Amino acid sequence: PLLVSLVLSFCLVEYNYEGGVDLTFVSFRNYVEILTNDTRFLKSIGNTFLYAIVTVFLQIVLALILSICLNTKIKFKKAIRTILFIPYVCSMVAISIMWKWVFDYNYGILNDILISLNMEPVNWLREENTAMIVIIVMSVWSGLGFNMILYSAALGSINKTYYEAAEIDGASKLQQFFHITLPQLKPISFYLIIMGFIGSLQSFANFQIMTPDGGPNNSTLTMGFRVFQVAMGDDANVPGWGMGYASAMGWIVGLIVMVFVALYFYVNNRKEKS
Repeated sequence: PLLVSLVLSFCLVEYNYEGGVDLTFVSFRNYVEILTNDTRFLKSIGNTFLYAIVTVFLQIVLALILSICLNTKIKFKKAIRTILFIPYVCSMVAISIMWKWVFDYNYGILNDILISLNMEPVNWLREENTAMIVIIVMSVWSGLGFNMILYSAALGSINKTYYEAAEIDGASKLQQFFHITLPQLKPISFYLIIMGFIGSLQSFANFQIMTPDGGPNNSTLTMGFRVFQVAMGDDANVPGWGMGYASAMGWIVGLIVMVFVALYFYVNNRKEKS
């Protein structure tokens, strides 16, 4: 499939009258068209990076705060961790359908609450200013548990003698956090940031279910979603069947992801050598 998509990315793919497929070699025309004239794909790149940056940042910060809180002596610690981790193991399709119901304009529970408070309902998924926010909230909620579990494990592995020595030297809790906890968590933080970013760049199901048309003014159209639209023939402006054009898009998305994978291995190898 990888090699076939590479070949198709350099071709115009069209059905013939006999029910077969005709391939016309067009060199780099698909790539040039995508990167120069396809405004929807270019916007999808910005949407995807905005989604990835905000989602990963919030997941990292909130997961760190929760893991530190749960690392103290509190009741029902295991139960709370389990509840927070459950969304991560649930199907993204099921989660997206549930959140779509919560934010539905006509019968969503959130608008019911607003109406009960004598406030105007909001068309959350059909307004440009709120559609992406809704999907980011859902994504942070669903992935928070995984980051929290890894942070909790990393916190438990920090040598307690560091904190004891810091207390003897008169370091405050805040100083201990910035000079001991954060430096010790750097490896797991970097791993979570890179893997979270790579996963966010490939997000598709949540966007396709919650805003199947790409959202108002394409505000929730991501790279993966745009590839799907073109491959399934949803864009009449794309020449031919669209599979060659979509294959070129897929390779562009793949190359962007490969850059972050290469970055991860480069930094990781430097740490091992040092």
